[in-house]
Amino acid sequence: MLLHINQISILASMGPAELLTLFIQEACSVANSFVLLFCGVFATQSAYSYIRNNPNYLQKLRWAVILLAVFSLLLVPASLHHLLGVAYGWFMVDFYVGLSYLLQALLIVPPLFMLSQKMRNPQKPAAILKKATLAGPLFIFALWLKYLFLWLDTLAPMNTQGDNLMSTVGIINSLLTLLVAGVVSAWACFNLNKNRPNAQKPLAAGLILVGVFFIIFSFVAVFVPIYTSFWYLTDFWMLTLPILGTGILLSRARKVKEYPHVKGV
Repeated sequence: MLLHINQISILASMGPAELLTLFIQEACSVANSFVLLFCGVFATQSAYSYIRNNPNYLQKLRWAVILLAVFSLLLVPASLHHLLGVAYGWFMVDFYVGLSYLLQALLIVPPLFMLSQKMRNPQKPAAILKKATLAGPLFIFALWLKYLFLWLDTLAPMNTQGDNLMSTVGIINSLLTLLVAGVVSAWACFNLNKNRPNAQKPLAAGLILVGVFFIIFSFVAVFVPIYTSFWYLTDFWMLTLPILGTGILLSRARKVKEYPHVKGV
């Protein structure tokens, strides 16, 4: 579209500042496709190294964390385009979209960059854990805001099916599931940071709840078509988190079985 501005009336009517911010937004969007690709590559390498008991897995994971932070940072130009556009009356802009991108960047980027700095020194696991217990819940709250604004701005106004059971389930899911997951995860991470016992259960519950959100989202989409239209914007890789949460629960149960008289297990 940007290469054929004169042939598209809505682009031809834009001023230089509007076109520039739109171009920067789209360039960052294209760049983010590659950022996520390499993020997945490093995450996969880290998992493989961990399974092989290779101590370098943390360095691979560090690069995945950095790239995930970069992905969120590259949302800022889109946020500025939408927020400035609302102020100046530009085309193809939305206040909720701009606010959503901005809040995601603020909640995700600083904690992940701080975590990546601590991960440079694997010999200090306590420092890494401290930053991870901050970054994790904030990431979940950023997800909650993302899908809350998606529902407020798009799903609710475009739901032409009327009030029915699946629409109600979708509303409750958008409003509460990730919020509860964030609160539970924050409580678990607080207890982990304080070395308190029994922190594994709420941590596992938080991870499972994050995955449950996307399971419910997919189920609702079968009955409410407008949800299907936004599958391409959905973080379906998080459907794997219930596997991780279940693994934590099973690991804890195995420890309790092996050491039933050890306090705090």
